[in-house]
Amino acid sequence: MHRFFVIEARRLLPLLFLLVLLVSLSIYDNFFRSVEQQVSVPEEEVKNVLTFITADRGELESSAQFMVIESAEQWAALQEEHAGIPDYPFNETYEMAVRAVNGEVKSIQMFPQEDGSVQVQVRVNLEPNVYHVVTVEREQVGSASRWLFLDEEDRVLQEVVIPPPEGEDTAVPEEAVEETKAE
Repeated sequence: MHRFFVIEARRLLPLLFLLVLLVSLSIYDNFFRSVEQQVSVPEEEVKNVLTFITADRGELESSAQFMVIESAEQWAALQEEHAGIPDYPFNETYEMAVRAVNGEVKSIQMFPQEDGSVQVQVRVNLEPNVYHVVTVEREQVGSASRWLFLDEEDRVLQEVVIPPPEGEDTAVPEEAVEETKAE
């Protein structure tokens, strides 16, 4: 006995339609695939880059100011000064914080100096009504450091020396910051 097997064409049409869609989608993906661009950092910068974690970001109104926070008292004063900053578990034993008012921290690089201290260059983008608070590992920076806050054109906006020299004011005057903005 021979069995006769019949397949109706109308039952195969949905399967054929799905197969055509699958093939056309595969062809489309191959021709119009978006290529992701990889960001490459020059090797010389990779050695000196200090990683940071954004503790908070928001908007405030005032002139451009920068501050390096070393202690829990300074952190508490920062939170009192700006009530909008959320409660971050700042640990003065393991980390330091950097606050930028009217600026956003873009990168932090450190360069060891001959005298055993470290020069830390903080690159910021000046933006009105914005604040940015980041933390860095205290162990990587060390106990003696010179912090330079630089704008996009590598102009020094402010300088902070830790520990501060006795009898010296290391901050760049606000008039100098205003002059760099005007240029």
